[in-house]
Amino acid sequence: MARTDCYTPEGFIDWPKIFSYGADYNLIIEARTRGKTYGARKYALRYDFLKRGDCYVEISRYADFLKGSGCLQDGYFDKFAQEYATDPVLSKYLLRTVGKVAQVARIPEGKEKPTWETCAYFLALTDKQETKQRSTSFKPVRRFFFDEALIEPDQRRYHDYLPGEIGDVASLMSSVCRERPGVEGTRPSLYLMGNAVDLTCPWLAHFGITTEPPYGFSWHYGHKCLLWYGPPDEDWAAHMDKTVAGGLIAGTDEGAAATLNRFAQLDAAYFARPPKRARFSFGVAHAGKTFGVWLDADNGYYYVVRGLPKSLDGKPVYALTADDARPNYVMARRAQRSLRSFVDLYYMGIVRYQDHGCRSDFLKAMSLFGVR
Repeated sequence: MARTDCYTPEGFIDWPKIFSYGADYNLIIEARTRGKTYGARKYALRYDFLKRGDCYVEISRYADFLKGSGCLQDGYFDKFAQEYATDPVLSKYLLRTVGKVAQVARIPEGKEKPTWETCAYFLALTDKQETKQRSTSFKPVRRFFFDEALIEPDQRRYHDYLPGEIGDVASLMSSVCRERPGVEGTRPSLYLMGNAVDLTCPWLAHFGITTEPPYGFSWHYGHKCLLWYGPPDEDWAAHMDKTVAGGLIAGTDEGAAATLNRFAQLDAAYFARPPKRARFSFGVAHAGKTFGVWLDADNGYYYVVRGLPKSLDGKPVYALTADDARPNYVMARRAQRSLRSFVDLYYMGIVRYQDHGCRSDFLKAMSLFGVR
């Protein structure tokens, strides 16, 4: 397959090209080893800090990922030492991490000591209080990078998205930048990176991506979110299959997601009918369609199916569109407490659907309550 215009001649992501769009939010969905992590760090240093003095932030989901040996910042620059040594700009500098910051210093002449400056911060979503306490000490930040923001389905058995994760990222960015509308200053950008995942990912739902997107660049979320979805490259995949790690998953669905960047099919576990013990909880009417929401309290799952039961047993049905198909804001406000709580459960991954179409239609109804 011919390459698009977002790869370097060596086959890695062209980060300057992505930066040039200036999008507020960026989703980078690309196969492994195509330069997501390395390129983000390299070009944030070259184009932002060394030219403008703007720092960047590496976001971690959990605070534990920033502590002890093996943490995110442990050996942060070591794996790229060879590439930095041959880079015409970065080869003039020393790089290191100290605690939860990364620092850079021009290589001194003679016996002079290096003068270190902070160029990046390492922050965790579960460390809200610490971030707020440090808010007055941050230098200007231009970019926020959240590597592995999109979790591969097979990894969700070990760690998962945080409840309210999108709000946590917004809070972190606000604490760091203190951005105020109409006040001139550095406008930050968010970069969410990962391999192809399933479409139940809350980040994709938030930005309105509910079907597999086209390859290449596409705009979403009112032209504020730029998605780069790397096309499959059979030659690159064949090359990676020859490595020890690649050979281990060659020919599997996991291998296709990792090297060919193909979306995994939605996990069958997300689609199920409510068991007999489930009880009707409430109904939703939207755009001429009705949905019943059932709760299985024993196993802690909600189920969404098309249609309503014959007997509502006194449970409410929320009509979210009026007769003329416009949003029914009166009913939406009345339903806000119940459905906002349900949205939180959706982001926790404990909602199941009758089928793909049911899920897609129901998420449109939930768009009034923060699901995008």
